[in-house]
Amino acid sequence: MTRDATEREVSEAEKRVGAMLEKLEEETNSEVEKIALEDVVDTNTQTGRPEVQKAVDIRVKPKVQRKWTK
Repeated sequence: MTRDATEREVSEAEKRVGAMLEKLEEETNSEVEKIALEDVVDTNTQTGRPEVQKAVDIRVKPKVQRKWTK
């Protein structure tokens, strides 16, 4: 795989993630506050043994509702 292909794939993935986060904000009337990739311990469904997996932690905060005086 060439470097250009990797950069192109990363760019496309960033666009897909951005679209998903925008949809999340619209559907929940919130703003994404923090995104983090974390290691978590979970059980492997095939072996039944614990293993470290990657998980995405997304934190949102409610959008401020502004009421303007008339």
